[in-house]
Amino acid sequence: IDAIVSCGPANLHGEHSLAALNAGKPVLAIKPMALNAAQAQTLGETAAKKGLLLALGYNRCFMPNIAALRAEIASGALGQILHTEGDFCVHRHFNIKEGGWKGDPLRSPPGSLSDHVLYLTIEALGPLAQVHAIAQHGVSDNRLSDVTATLAKAQSGASAFLTAIGTTANEFRFHVFGSKGWAEARGERSFRLETAAGRKVQTMLPEADPERLEVEAFADALTGQKPFPVTAQDAVHSVAVLEAIARSANSGQPVSLG
Repeated sequence: IDAIVSCGPANLHGEHSLAALNAGKPVLAIKPMALNAAQAQTLGETAAKKGLLLALGYNRCFMPNIAALRAEIASGALGQILHTEGDFCVHRHFNIKEGGWKGDPLRSPPGSLSDHVLYLTIEALGPLAQVHAIAQHGVSDNRLSDVTATLAKAQSGASAFLTAIGTTANEFRFHVFGSKGWAEARGERSFRLETAAGRKVQTMLPEADPERLEVEAFADALTGQKPFPVTAQDAVHSVAVLEAIARSANSGQPVSLG
């Protein structure tokens, strides 16, 4: 066995990943990497101490329109990044009943769906400094938050807005605004861009297999061909942010991250 993919129930990702790292195996941990910041920090420290790759598995980081967006940001076409907006909406909570692990608010706390746009937010803006979340329940037949809206501030001073809804039609959107223009990825293939200088792009990119690209990126990182797109540091930070979003939603107050 050369490497491990940790992809069981969400509450076991951290435990299984740590066991693999302690056995000397690099790990691709499907999101969420862990259920709390302390567990994620232990994973990051263990991987660093043993010199092993700890990669966060999230297929949307490998969709063709996200690759296009990443390239535009890296080229400087959008200028200084000022703000991002991300929407992740699914018609999922109606099918989740109380009793199973997916319907447990302790395992699926307020904002748990926000991770679908959170990783991209952190990649675009860097570490987040503060979050203020509002969550509501009242539609689905469980105790999960049907809607969580989060306003975030990055350490850089940039802002972000993340919307996660479990009780509407499917929608995925990630929008980046910079000092020179904006770009938007919607669904798996739609990509739009407009710059202040007048450049405009609106295209539907060819279909891809994000899950295969994810595993291939893991293999490339293991063999030293190129680094994995999501750093272990960002992955660990994302768990701390998700924990802070839940605390903010439950308390009704902003929560700062150390």
